[in-house]
Amino acid sequence: MIGMLRATTAAIALLGFGAMAQAEVLRVASSAAVTDIDPHGPNSVLRDTIMAVRQIFDPLVEFKDGEPVGRLATDWEQVDERTWRFNLREGVKFHDGSAFDAADVVATLKRQAGGPGGLARLWGQLEDVQAVDPTTVEIKLTEPVGPFLRNLSFLQIAPSEAIEAAGGEYGAAVQLPGSGPFRVASFTPGQTLALEANADYWDGAPALEGVRIVNIPELSGRITALLNDEIDVTWNIPDDQLGVLQDSNDVEVQLAPSVFYLYSWFNAGRKPFDDARVRRALWHAVDVEQVVKDLLPVTGTLAKAPIASTVFGWAEQQPYAYDPEKAKQLLAEAGYADGFSAELKYSVNFGSSIDQIAQTFSAYWSEIGVDIRPMQLEHAVFTDDFRALNWDMMMATNPTFTEDADYTLGRLYASPGGVNEENNYVNPELHEILMRARTSVDQAERAELYKRAGEIIWNDAVGIFPAELKAVYANRRDVKGLDLSAIYAPHFRNVSIAD
Repeated sequence: MIGMLRATTAAIALLGFGAMAQAEVLRVASSAAVTDIDPHGPNSVLRDTIMAVRQIFDPLVEFKDGEPVGRLATDWEQVDERTWRFNLREGVKFHDGSAFDAADVVATLKRQAGGPGGLARLWGQLEDVQAVDPTTVEIKLTEPVGPFLRNLSFLQIAPSEAIEAAGGEYGAAVQLPGSGPFRVASFTPGQTLALEANADYWDGAPALEGVRIVNIPELSGRITALLNDEIDVTWNIPDDQLGVLQDSNDVEVQLAPSVFYLYSWFNAGRKPFDDARVRRALWHAVDVEQVVKDLLPVTGTLAKAPIASTVFGWAEQQPYAYDPEKAKQLLAEAGYADGFSAELKYSVNFGSSIDQIAQTFSAYWSEIGVDIRPMQLEHAVFTDDFRALNWDMMMATNPTFTEDADYTLGRLYASPGGVNEENNYVNPELHEILMRARTSVDQAERAELYKRAGEIIWNDAVGIFPAELKAVYANRRDVKGLDLSAIYAPHFRNVSIAD
């Protein structure tokens, strides 16, 4: 272990992230590698890609305290249920020196909507986008989209000329210029992203001279680097590692609400999990509240819905009581009085506590005669099995990046054509509710629809939802103005380092 930590520290120093680095450069170690900085590519939905591109690009709007605020758009109006018009900010320059105008928005949206996965799914209802004039853009949809502005906040604008030059290529080979507070100085995918301040930034030059984002794969290496003043900030710290950071006089630990939650799904296309009584039985068999208190005492709170409470559309549900006798009764009613056997798959990439939680759940289930074998898999193997629905049960953490229930409930529990490729759970009533919520522009109506959707998912025990999770940031105490992003994708434009 000591050798590994020394090797990690040495690697950081070789990359220029040692304690002698300039104080004006924010040294960041995110919890996963930044593999590409294409804001419209296949990795655009990964939180560390989102974090990186937020420094380089600007969207038309972003959200602050739950409300939309203008960035590259100064104001906007909904002309009708399917049409939005945006007035654009003048005088903005991209990092390549080109001027921002409506043509850039048109090219960017078309590239995003036609991209290979990632965030492209947010634009399935795009009909057309046109430049009315150089400072006005009109977006037409095939049907109303309730979370339209939320979706738009993830559209990072790039110059039309650069987009045309990229052709149909996406991913790590593409580096588009942005208009954001930092420009790319150098990038080695999966290793180091060096950014320098954009002195001509339209919203004022950042206080930092730059940002350097380095990949330190091991959590222990990130913590050691932070304590040794080799990095300035990292995040996504589990409960069992908080103590050593909180004991340091040089490090500050900050917690904030997040959009992440822990869940364990049942494959409703496999017996016995096609029976809701079995699914409810397994939830009643676990003292979930006690598990959360024991294993996530600081970073977790008992979940009361299938999404986090920070998300629009959250509505409190009645927690499942810990009741082993009721669990046995439900199993008997379903024809499994003698229990059954199954597998629970997960990856440690979802947090160091997930193995303990899976093992603890399994122990509870054994008390009612159900043999659930926990299977920790390499993350790539888990991902392949998950996408192929090659699992009886699975456990993971999940974010709602747009902070709107459509991103999670509408994406994961709808069943178009009577098919659900996420977990095999098909419920026509739920599907109809979710589609109505997606296409309504009445936000109060949408909130009520998501409340009903949450009730169905919860009461039908599509999965077990033990905990919602806090965002945990750790930084050197001289770092000021850190954005405690609920999605672990902080902006650094307002960060400074005290003398």
